[in-house]
Amino acid sequence: MTTKYYIGIMSGTSLDGVDICIAKFTNGHSKMLHFLCLDYPQPLKILLNQFNHPQRTDLKTLACLEKQLALIYCDAVAKILTTAKMQASQISAIGCHGQTVFHDPSAMSIQLGHPAFIAKKTGITTIGDFRIDDIANGGQGAPIAPAFHQLIFKKDQTIAIINIGGIANLSIINAEQAIGFDTGPGNCLMDDICQRYLQLDYDKNGEIAASEAVNKELLDKLLTDDYFKQSAPKSTGRDIFNLTWLEQFLTGKESPAQLVSTLNELTVISLANAIKQYNIAEIVVCGGGSENKTLLKRLEKATNLPVSTTQKYGINPHSLEAYMCAWLAEQRVNKTPIKLMQVTGAKKDSILGGIWEA
Repeated sequence: MTTKYYIGIMSGTSLDGVDICIAKFTNGHSKMLHFLCLDYPQPLKILLNQFNHPQRTDLKTLACLEKQLALIYCDAVAKILTTAKMQASQISAIGCHGQTVFHDPSAMSIQLGHPAFIAKKTGITTIGDFRIDDIANGGQGAPIAPAFHQLIFKKDQTIAIINIGGIANLSIINAEQAIGFDTGPGNCLMDDICQRYLQLDYDKNGEIAASEAVNKELLDKLLTDDYFKQSAPKSTGRDIFNLTWLEQFLTGKESPAQLVSTLNELTVISLANAIKQYNIAEIVVCGGGSENKTLLKRLEKATNLPVSTTQKYGINPHSLEAYMCAWLAEQRVNKTPIKLMQVTGAKKDSILGGIWEA
């Protein structure tokens, strides 16, 4: 029996910080052992948020962020090794997704936080740039999660696993297959309104959304966007769904609370419309949106299905994507193609990621 340990690092489109875990892999079975969430410094959040608007940043800032983010990831590695009382020499590899700042499957998907810096500073082989292989094979490059979700949650009935980060993505899985796609905005637009007008990072527990009725006229306008009409495979990002996108639909008379409530409903309805295409037994939610009680209640009502979080399965809802990155690293080391053809539309399943030695 051979046991190996991998670190997984994920920083999502919500720009809230770094999720990091240590997982062990033994003869085809895995288990997450340790998990940490670490906040981004506020100045870094401001810089990264510039990528969510048409006025992009300059190349020097882009280059500096490559290194700055990598060093933040290195600090996270040091912290979790200390927490776990482990040495770098015990870790087979790090799987680091990096911070997505641009995603267009017809061109590229760009993640910052270069693995070379991580490998050299931590002394641990680092694997990253997971999306480009799938894009090079004609796929969307996202979402990657359905293949991992099927491994973790495989069961006889068909269930929907929803990750609600900045963008919401959906996995439809059963014992035989896994499919999935990005449904549209998750928390990102709600967070934008909270930060711009309410001096809050986000709508805690969905309390603001619950305090105000949905603006049905505005919601109907938002749902006319072509993305919601596209069939899968499809993927999107913050370079599309941002405040500039939202402002084209506004009259200027909407209150911040009404906007938060309506954007909450936009996430719910875009998810519900996607889920209704399948014969689903239950919905399981992970990501930051799993804490939005208003969103979960509305989703349950819109789909008439039971809604829970991954905690039901003994998995911290915030940890799943970091866990996936550890798994992606383990799969890359073993040169195992990830089964994504049904998800991304790629011509073939790809071995994902590049390897940077320590």
